[in-house]
Amino acid sequence: MILFLFSESILFPLIAGLVSFRRIGKAYRPFFLMIACAALTEPVSFLFIRTIHTNAIPNNLYALAEWVLVAWQFHIWGLFGSRKRLFYFSVAFVALIWITEDLVFGQITTFPPYFQVLYSFLIVLFSVNKINFMITHDDRKLYGNPIFLICIGFIILFVYKIIYEWAYQTSLSGATETTTDIIRLFSYINALVNAIFAIALLRIPRPQKFTLS
Repeated sequence: MILFLFSESILFPLIAGLVSFRRIGKAYRPFFLMIACAALTEPVSFLFIRTIHTNAIPNNLYALAEWVLVAWQFHIWGLFGSRKRLFYFSVAFVALIWITEDLVFGQITTFPPYFQVLYSFLIVLFSVNKINFMITHDDRKLYGNPIFLICIGFIILFVYKIIYEWAYQTSLSGATETTTDIIRLFSYINALVNAIFAIALLRIPRPQKFTLS
């Protein structure tokens, strides 16, 4: 129950996004959709755990949606530039890994690792590249920039998710104190990142109004 309450910290960025909904616009729409999907997945996962004792199916479906929405978000932020084919290829290739693991090999009721690690690594890579671009091209203070905050949240979350995936897969053949601690701490990391996401959504500036003088 405590872990479920920590997972419900996703309500903080969801509420922040609803408060800032008029300011979100197209520039942050995929990110907000990701938050909404995560908020919907949490109670569904809880229901699955209470009924069939595993939340693998909703988690695996959410992971695929998360990958598509985050990649789309970085595309909107200009990470791929005019290379739309690279964007579509990246999304399709990683989604194909998910299809192969979860559907072809029938592992959707378990927690297959390859898709989880691959898309987490790519999101970290996207985030680092975006931050590097902002550092070299943006003279404003970055610490209050919502894109910067979101990227920091992504880096914290998905780096830890890679470590978590290692700990979980290792624990299947015998849990250790280290793997148990890593798995347990994920809920706290998730709550921290949700707080960062909530601040980022509240920091989204109002659209500028252009007038003819």
